Amino acid sequence: MIAEALGTTQQSVSRAAQALQGLVTDEGKGLLAPDRARLLEHWRSEYPGPGGQEFGWYGLDPVTEQVDQVVNIAALLEVPALVSGDVGADRLAPWKLPMRGRVYVAGPIDLSDDGFVPAPLGEATLITCVPRDPTLWRLAPHVEEAEGSDGFPIADAAIVHWDLLMSGDQDSGEAAQQVSRLLTGDG
Repeated sequence: MIAEALGTTQQSVSRAAQALQGLVTDEGKGLLAPDRARLLEHWRSEYPGPGGQEFGWYGLDPVTEQVDQVVNIAALLEVPALVSGDVGADRLAPWKLPMRGRVYVAGPIDLSDDGFVPAPLGEATLITCVPRDPTLWRLAPHVEEAEGSDGFPIADAAIVHWDLLMSGDQDSGEAAQQVSRLLTGDG
């Protein structure tokens, strides 16, 4: 089941499980992570990030409305989109006031006719990213099944966690801890 979800082979999954030495165990019915917090920390330290091309946009509307607008535009263009960062975290484990939107899209979309202007990433209120990591869509929960999604396309909680930690925003570490509790079952 893991191999199918990731689009890889069972042998690759077995090799990865062996490489995780003690972070996962094979109980015969699948892999288990006895210490999810340790596994999440290992993943975070090893994951190189989604990579890809990022595009900065500036808008005047509240960030949550900007993200809603991008999700709707992407849907109209039939471009798959996943919400991460502040807004994704706010939907999964509300903790911080979203200050910047982050939306992964399967291809670039031009938002300049929709109330946005291009902006340097450091000044952007919204970042769209065409990720190099193809597993983002494979691992994202189906919109209908995602906890807290309300039909909203949220990235996998581990990606939201990673994005929060990498954002460098003042309160993102605390928000990442809230998402971590969701991932590890500690809250």
